[in-house]
Amino acid sequence: MKKKCMSQAGVTLIEILTAVVIVGIMAAMASPYFERGIEQVRFRSQAKNITSMLRTARSLAISEKVPHGVDFNFASGVITLFKDSINPAASQYDIGADPVIATDSIAANYAGSYTTFTTSAIIFQPNGTASESGDIEIRYYSESSYKTGQVNVLASTGRCKIMYIEQNGAG
Repeated sequence: MKKKCMSQAGVTLIEILTAVVIVGIMAAMASPYFERGIEQVRFRSQAKNITSMLRTARSLAISEKVPHGVDFNFASGVITLFKDSINPAASQYDIGADPVIATDSIAANYAGSYTTFTTSAIIFQPNGTASESGDIEIRYYSESSYKTGQVNVLASTGRCKIMYIEQNGAG
């Protein structure tokens, strides 16, 4: 006599639903960490964009042998890379007169950001030096925390770098 063996291989609907619920709960718990991570990446990206624009202005000034600058207008949320051809001695951006090479926007979350330059612009000379030393302070505000970063420009060499990025608050 042959015995028929019924194999019980397979997964029941209850087991599948239990696994889906467990995965859903774990994803919901991890979600705030992903949001904070995305905020941190966006903040670091803004600091790197500012540094990149400063370095581009310095490189253009050296290669084209004409002063180039970067103007920071945090009130309107615009950073402008320009050729300082109208009044180079003034070390400022003459809106509508100096040729604009590129612009970048700053999100509203960066309220409170500022520069320590005497004007809102930094000018790089054809020899690579900057019009003055100073810092660009970047502040990013979210619902639960704020982050602060600083980009430093050294006048004697024109070098610029991100000095620090600090996270404050619960985030």
